Amino acid sequence: MTCKVLILKNDRTGDLFVSLNAINKIINKHLNEDMDIFLSDVNHKFSFLFPKINKKKISMNLSIFEKIKILFYLLFNNVRTVYILTPKNFYYYLPFFFRKIRFYGITIKSNKSRPSLFLKKYLYKSAELDRINIKKRKSSYEIQSSLIDTNLDKNYLSNEISIKHTFLYPKNFIYFHYKRSLFENLLKWDLDTICKFLEILSNKYENILFSSEINDQNKNNFFSNRFNTFDFINNKKIDLNKKNIFFLKDIDGSDLFDAVKKSSKIISPEGIITHMGYYLNKPILALMHFNLTKRQDFISQIISCKEWFPPTNYKFIVLKKNFDKSIQKILKRI
Repeated sequence: MTCKVLILKNDRTGDLFVSLNAINKIINKHLNEDMDIFLSDVNHKFSFLFPKINKKKISMNLSIFEKIKILFYLLFNNVRTVYILTPKNFYYYLPFFFRKIRFYGITIKSNKSRPSLFLKKYLYKSAELDRINIKKRKSSYEIQSSLIDTNLDKNYLSNEISIKHTFLYPKNFIYFHYKRSLFENLLKWDLDTICKFLEILSNKYENILFSSEINDQNKNNFFSNRFNTFDFINNKKIDLNKKNIFFLKDIDGSDLFDAVKKSSKIISPEGIITHMGYYLNKPILALMHFNLTKRQDFISQIISCKEWFPPTNYKFIVLKKNFDKSIQKILKRI
């Protein structure tokens, strides 16, 4: 029976892009072995990235049935190596029960560390994300890659996708993404303020293309009534004016990847779009805001930034709730 390698990566899409360097190293190391990757129902939309790996879909939050399914998979397949790139508590029990399998795992040092010291000793190799101490550290990109002991670095990831929509992208455009948690919840900017922001960008750049969170009908209706729109679900273009701003309604998965790939620059809240842009070597300005009320909030944000930011070429700006002051900061950076 052929030996199998299993990669556990059933988490959010932004997390998937942070792990791509590590996954590519795994492919290099195990190129002649049969590889499976368990992706979540969210990040499975980007499974086209892995032509060399068999893809399987499970939930981000594992059900009892899915946990049993994973146990049976390990029991009845000749699995030699497992890479835990999604630090879920359940996964750390597996090395205790399957001691003939080599488990490599990302671990978390925090007030609720994962796994316990007892379970950690059953990992064949681990790489730790320290969420307690402020100190000079490597990013999660580098820490995850350090888990795989190989110097081979040939790229086996694929950026090639099949496009079915009919939208024609302009040659040069900035990609922006509306993220509710930043603009509405933290900055308290209403949608009219976002429109003003887009107009300012449109005066600076040749074309602005932007998206919002999918299936948000209220936001979709608002933006569709204000800007030229392409509806990706219905494959329909709606022209309202001759402005250089286009709303990409319900863009997702490979279409979203294609839009970011074709863009000239990314100006977007820190998250999936900026990490996708980093993977695609795009100039980036990541937009952020912190609500800091006590010293521990500051420490937590510093640790988070050090962990999740890419190691190089990742520009960011911390916005203020005051719109005019934020615009002044942005215009100095673009």
